[in-house]
Amino acid sequence: MTGQSVPPSPVPVGGRRKREEGGRRHVTKVVMSDEERAQVEGRAIALGISIPRALVEAATGVPPLTRTERKALHAELTGIKLLLGNLTNNVNQIARALNSNADRPTREIRAVLERAAVAAARVEQMAEEYRTS
Repeated sequence: MTGQSVPPSPVPVGGRRKREEGGRRHVTKVVMSDEERAQVEGRAIALGISIPRALVEAATGVPPLTRTERKALHAELTGIKLLLGNLTNNVNQIARALNSNADRPTREIRAVLERAAVAAARVEQMAEEYRTS
């Protein structure tokens, strides 16, 4: 290589793991019986991921998610991120209005706060669902 760094690939929804700066230098050989290999391979196929990824995720406590579940989780987290961005914008608008002594209907402020509460509750629920400990 000519000293240029390879930009990391985006986080995959399933399959291969994302690139790691400097690569993965440690290789571990795992000896399995035919039955153990079939179980690990079956799990990897069911989850839509590679066998090495299945082994690493099992060892590191990552919740077992299928490719479809990973896509759904990614979509939901992206939606939450967008919602939080919208809420931030709304809070800034409310602060600007309150600081300028403008009359802002209480109903609009309550609606923004209710949406914030819903988003926070969903984030807490997801954190609990995917807690690894």
